[in-house]
Parts: sequence; C-alpha cells; structure tokens
Amino acid sequence: MNAITPIIMPKWGLEMSEGTISNWHVAEGQTLSRGMEIVDIETAKIVNTLESDLEGVVRRLIAPVGQTLPVGALIAIVADAAVSDADIDRYLRGDTPAQTAANSAPTSAPTLDTAPVIDRTEPAAAERAADPDLARRNEGVPATPLARRIANRHGVNLSRITGTGRNGRVNQEDVEAFIAANPAMTSAPAPAPAVTAALDNRSVHATSHAIRMANRLGIDLKRLAGTGRHGRVNVADVERFAAASGLTAPAPVASIAPPAGPAARKLAADLGVSLSSVNPTGPKGHATKEDVRNALAAPAGGLDPDPIPKGRDLVPHTAMRRAIATALTAAKRDVPHFYLTADILMDEVLSLRGQLNAMAGAKISVNDFIVRASALALGDVPDVNVQWTDAGMRRFNMANIAIAVAIEGGLVTPVVRDAGGKPLRTIAAETAALASRARDRRLTQADLSDGSFTVSNLGMFGVRDFQAIIAPPQAAILAVGATRREAREEANGAMRFRSVMSVTLSCDHRAIDGAIGARFLAALRQHLEQPLGLLS
Repeated sequence: MNAITPIIMPKWGLEMSEGTISNWHVAEGQTLSRGMEIVDIETAKIVNTLESDLEGVVRRLIAPVGQTLPVGALIAIVADAAVSDADIDRYLRGDTPAQTAANSAPTSAPTLDTAPVIDRTEPAAAERAADPDLARRNEGVPATPLARRIANRHGVNLSRITGTGRNGRVNQEDVEAFIAANPAMTSAPAPAPAVTAALDNRSVHATSHAIRMANRLGIDLKRLAGTGRHGRVNVADVERFAAASGLTAPAPVASIAPPAGPAARKLAADLGVSLSSVNPTGPKGHATKEDVRNALAAPAGGLDPDPIPKGRDLVPHTAMRRAIATALTAAKRDVPHFYLTADILMDEVLSLRGQLNAMAGAKISVNDFIVRASALALGDVPDVNVQWTDAGMRRFNMANIAIAVAIEGGLVTPVVRDAGGKPLRTIAAETAALASRARDRRLTQADLSDGSFTVSNLGMFGVRDFQAIIAPPQAAILAVGATRREAREEANGAMRFRSVMSVTLSCDHRAIDGAIGARFLAALRQHLEQPLGLLS
C-alpha cells in the first residue's frame, strides 16, 4: 500500500485553538520511529513536544519555525518511500482527496495527532460518495444541527473533531475550522458546471484577488515576478502585466471578501477590519486571524507598512503574548472589578520563617506563607472561592491556588492543589518545582488547570502595592506588595517600627460583594499575624 499520512496541529486541552511551531526535531528524509520527538509547539502558556506514534519517512515539513497555525492544520507529511514527490504535490493541492475516519478522543498527553493513513490505490472521494452511512454516523456525535449539515455536505466525519461547545458539543465554528485547516481531507459540495475551462493559478504564491483576475484574463502567474511581501504576486502586478501584454483588464469591481471562519470573522468585527481588505493566506484562500491582524497593521491602500525607523525593531508577537493580550483585554472589559487594600503586620511571619529555614528541609519563602494563609482564609470565607457562570455560582470545596510566575515573554499561573490541606514545607517544595518547570517551559496543561484563586506577588521587585486583573473564570486575585518598615503606634502610646505588607484583593462584583471581600482580608490578616496556626 502506498500511503500518505498527514501530521496536523494537535489539540492539547479544550482551550487550545492554535499553536506556533517552535522547533523541528526531524528533517525531511528522516525515518520516524515510535516515541521519537517530532516538533516543539508553543501554545498560549506552554511548549509541548509532539511525539510520533507511527513509523515512516518524513517527506515534507509544511510549517516553518515561527508560524502560527490553527488546530487541525497540516504541518508535515509522512509517506512510504514508494510514494512519489508528484503524488505528494497532488495531495497537497487537494487533487487527491483524503479519506477520513473516526479517531479516539484526544488525550492530555502530547502524542502525534495525525489523520488516518490514506490508501492511494482506492480513491477516497469514491469511497465517501459511496458511503451512505456518514450522515447516520454523524447523528451519533453530539453536534448542533447546523454543524451536522455542514459536515455531511463536505464529507466530514464529526467524530474526528473535538467540540468546543458546551459539554464538548461540536458547533459550526469547529466544523468550518476543520474544513479550512484540512482542505485535502474534506470534499467540497458539487460545484455548478463550468462554462469555460479556467486557468488554474492556485499553486502560485499570489493573493486570491490576483489569482481570480489572472484566471479571467488567461494569464499564467508563473510568468510574473511578484512585488508583494515575500515575492507574492498582487493585483497591481497582474494589471501591469496585462497592460504590457495588450490585454484588457476587467473593470474595477467592489472588493470581494475572502472566505473566513467564524473566529476570523469575529476578530475582524471586533477590530473594525473589512474582510475585503484582508489578503488571505489560509487553506483554499481562507482568511485567518493572523491575516486580519496583518490587515489592521497595514496602511490604507493595502501596501506593506513603512520600513521601521532606524534604531527601532518590530518584534512579532508570540502565541503566549497574544493569548495574554486577548484574555486580559476580555477580562478587564467583561468582568466588573472592584479592589480592596489592607495592611498586614509581617514581623511574626518573618521571625517564624527564619526559625524554620534554620532547620533541615525545603526552604520556605514569604510567598509560601501567603499561599497557605490564602487557602485557609478561603476555607474561612468560602464565598470567595467561587466562579461566576451564567447557569449559577460554582463553588469549590478546596483551595486550588494559582501562583503567578514570570517567565521569558510572559506569565504563567501553575496551580498548587488543595493548598489548605498541605503543610508549609510541602507547599514550598511544590511551588519551587512548579516555578522551575515554568521557567524551563516544561509545564503541562494539568499544571495550569483548575485554579480557583490566584496569588500574584511583586514584592520581590520592591513594588509597594498594585491592582491585578482577574483571570476568568476565577472570581478573585490577591496582589501582594513588598514588606516595608513603618513606624506604628503601640497600644500603650509608644512608637515602634514594624514590618508591614500591603495586599490588594481584586474581586468580580458579579460573584463577590464588598463585605465578603473584606471578611476574606480580615481572615488573611489573622492567619499571617498569628502564623503558628499555619503550621498545623
């Protein structure tokens, strides 16, 4: 059997929608074995390594390092040695459709996410056309009616798609994203009969508008030298060639918006970008979210941006930076924040910490005391340990404390689970291990999930106090400032210098009222000012 196996962008976790190629561990022509590392993929918070669960030869690396692609997009081709380069080229152009089959649900482990092996001896399109059971099988997959109709029309087996709707239901956006990312693995609805044969310029690096104009004028785009970004042929190149060749260019028409998935359409609407101004680079001329962002950055007229002034650099956003920007913008816009600040005397904590660290065992930081005290305070005031949902208030029966860790290029929040049920030294060892894995980009999705409350500490940088942005769906975050020396009046009227720390609690007013937040801060102060209770 002559087989071609596409390797696609995997989906690690329900929230993953795209990934960036960070580093290839294999080269074209290299033989794969099971368990071999293939590629490092950067997601919004972590870098995971995709491992092979098949054997074969790497024939094509489709996605270059640094490219961001949606889940399900083709990133590499593995094929038998007997498959010719021409067969692979035809497959990539979509001339030979791929056959789809049901996959098991994705696991949290980073394993190779591939489409099924394609048998080149049997046309998959014929099999799909002869498969009357596809619609019946799709009925058994949780999906919206519209998503099911689109899938049936394009020959998509819904069991291959991970749903992002409520309770994992497949929706229209999931199907359209799968179709856009896998043009060779789906079949388009039967087109209307063509009146005349059109020149096919799809394989040329050109804008979709330039391709359509060239096809109408009968121009072979391979004869043109593109003047667009990275040598891309644009409409102006086609018009110049047509004028020089004595061809009549078609009359200007209103710009036609390229096809785009729901995510790209929503982003365009949010940014005020007309899709007709977007140069699509996605599969089959689809506009991606990155295309929308590029259109926003481009000046009027569709020209490339002006050169960066001397002495300045334009650094492309990483997937993590974009994810942070999107999440925090949405949180600040959609979550009604309010803030409560309190001062806490830290003399007893600092004294106890010095005594404990003089003993054998894991060293304990001030932040470890704060994590433990926060967990106990959440137990005292459980109305803060909640999440707001449209259906109702979600309450947690234990305190899973997320700890903000600064890493190169961004911030991650690994979680210490059930911090109220763990002793200080255990918390200290766990936080040190999580912080180390975070800086080495070795955190897993499990390390980052299920947090119910976050602690963000900038005290080590000398910051006195600050207001942190809540990380939905959590309802609160504690911002911790530096400990400072301050003169305080004692009960007998004498003055004494004390170690004081300011903390600010950011609350989601939909879930937490001011009095509840104040009670939490009072409980936190009590645990830190009487720290022997943190040892029990």
